Amino acid sequence: MQGDANKRVEKRVLTHLDVVINGIIKASALDVSEGGMYIHTQAEFIKGAVLDLKTDIGGSPVSLQAAVQHLQPGIGIGVRFVNLSPETSGLIKEFLKRSPDVSMKEEKKETKKILLVDDSAQSRAIYRNKLNLEGFAVIDASNGVDALKHLHENKFDLVILDLWMEGIDGFKVLQLMKLNAAFKDIPVIVLSARSVPADIQRAIDLGARDYLPKMMTTPLKLAEKVKEILSRSG
Repeated sequence: MQGDANKRVEKRVLTHLDVVINGIIKASALDVSEGGMYIHTQAEFIKGAVLDLKTDIGGSPVSLQAAVQHLQPGIGIGVRFVNLSPETSGLIKEFLKRSPDVSMKEEKKETKKILLVDDSAQSRAIYRNKLNLEGFAVIDASNGVDALKHLHENKFDLVILDLWMEGIDGFKVLQLMKLNAAFKDIPVIVLSARSVPADIQRAIDLGARDYLPKMMTTPLKLAEKVKEILSRSG
């Protein structure tokens, strides 16, 4: 119990560090403390596994080991550093000293989970990276079938939905969400390459909170809209 208490009072800072896991898996660290970090990755790991990590802390390349402490499949892992060298420990401490703290109150807030549905891998990567930087946990899907599968397997705070996809399109996903008591209150932002008035009206009629044309929506603008809608949703 004492160890758990110590973890809760460690200084922890929000950040975005590129991390390579076991020499092959590219990921991003979203927060860092003296004892560990939270890594956003869709790769699967086993609790207790010791990972080799490479990153850059304060401008210095660092290689270290960390043990997996908790898992959020498809979203990320929390790890604790093991066998830190004095040099690496000093780099982390200096990095934390120069960075603003995240209060314990902020730490207790649950990370908002977003489902990003788009048939373009490039679009998903661009928007997902920005949302990760803003502190959101993102699961993405390339089509309507995968989107519905993720909805049944996870609890989301918001859905970002493309409309025109093969198989089950975004309109059908919206319709099915609104017919399901478990999903009907999840706010949906439509993000589409088309901005035909009839499409916009149909999406709104099916329950979408907002409709953003892709050509005019930067990752920053999307992140701002997500924050706006989540703030209104409580």
